[in-house]
Amino acid sequence: MWWPASSPRPNPRPKTFWPQSKPHSAEPTGFARTMVRRTGAAHPSTLALLAGLLIIAGGLRWLAFETARPVATLGDENYYAQVADSIARGDGHIYIGKFEGASRAWRPPAHAWLLSLAAAPDGAANTPVVRFQRLQILWGTLLVLLTALLGRALFDLRTGVLAGLLAALCPALIAHSHFLWSETLFAVLVMTGLLGVVSVARRPRLPIVFATGVVFGAAALTRELALLIAAASGLWWIDLAAPADRRAATLRGGLLLAVALAVTAPWVLRNYETLGRFVGVSTVGWFAAAEGNSLESPAWWEQRGPVQGRFHARYFSTRDELARLDLARDHALERVQAEQPGWIGKKLVRNLGLLLNPDSVVRTKVRNGAYGDRPAAPARWLLAVSGPAWLALAATAALGVAAARAGGRRALAVLLLGGVILVHVAANATPRFRVPWLPLLCIYAAHALILGRRIPSALDRRGAIGAAVVLAAIFGLGVPYFWMLGGRP
Repeated sequence: MWWPASSPRPNPRPKTFWPQSKPHSAEPTGFARTMVRRTGAAHPSTLALLAGLLIIAGGLRWLAFETARPVATLGDENYYAQVADSIARGDGHIYIGKFEGASRAWRPPAHAWLLSLAAAPDGAANTPVVRFQRLQILWGTLLVLLTALLGRALFDLRTGVLAGLLAALCPALIAHSHFLWSETLFAVLVMTGLLGVVSVARRPRLPIVFATGVVFGAAALTRELALLIAAASGLWWIDLAAPADRRAATLRGGLLLAVALAVTAPWVLRNYETLGRFVGVSTVGWFAAAEGNSLESPAWWEQRGPVQGRFHARYFSTRDELARLDLARDHALERVQAEQPGWIGKKLVRNLGLLLNPDSVVRTKVRNGAYGDRPAAPARWLLAVSGPAWLALAATAALGVAAARAGGRRALAVLLLGGVILVHVAANATPRFRVPWLPLLCIYAAHALILGRRIPSALDRRGAIGAAVVLAAIFGLGVPYFWMLGGRP
């Protein structure tokens, strides 16, 4: 049988993505060994702690929204609201742009479909945006619970509860709980999928692998990046496996990715039949790559400028969706070729600066008047603390990842976050794109906080170097990038 036995190995291989330079006896050596004891039912006190987290998270998110509304929608939020209304009316997934006309597959469908469940009952008029925003609060609250559960699964109950509390108080996650962008739903699905990944690492079971693939497939119908997360999860299983179990781990990883792809297949087929050509889950990918590779000259570090402006003018004046797709692809490839040989260096500086700088979408909302001419106290508070909170969370999480050597926990974070960063460096980047990964950072930050003064002894040489590189990128690139652009990247 290719499927390994469900019982844990007596002496699992203590391998991590960054190999240990010396034995570390402070923690158990194997992931299965450290996790198998938590397979029983939750204690009533655990349920009480989780319920308390839900009350705190839901209360803060509800209060922040209700005291700050109305909160106007911007950019892609309008796309999701319009498509949700179209679905509720029975017209299907279609967006009518002011200049570009109809789009039937510009963005993945899952987020708009779920928003349509909160659309106006009659379906005749545009739904008040507040109905959609209140649905988002539910996802934002659920995300805190999932953060706590994944923290408990990866480490222990204390880490999980602290991670959930960090997520409950995180300004960016509070704000995104009433924004209509898809990041919150995507984070919910990814965290749910990672719970399955950790469960399989502890005790391989075919139904859990299958269910996790379904969740990642649903996440891919929100953002295609979820397929990369599924692949990285499979690699993590392989890395954890002993040599004798590596073939089984490879098959599990392949099954996980195959199921995720199968979930997206009906929508991909729908797009093929609608547009007459294979485009995948959506047509927005090349648009994002074209935006991200529209490096300005000579100020290539700027996020926006004449090069991107000219591309936007051409893109949004093209009425055919496939023609827009071809235009974006050609523009992206042309700009990459034109910027050689310095393309990758410029993209590393520019896109890492955009990802790591202490800006937030709250600033964009306030700057564009989404909170009104005189934003209410919650909006001002979220704006004031979002930058410092990001820097504190990112720095602490970097130490937590570096110190989480045992059982492949560090390898998991490096595979997931490293893959995501590489994608955004090559394509497009904005502070908003880090939002789905804030819960994972909360988990590793909680681990670092619990270690406290023991962090130096928990670090090996590779971990210390990795943490130093990340901290240098945050404070040596992200912060100066933010101030260089006047706090408005």
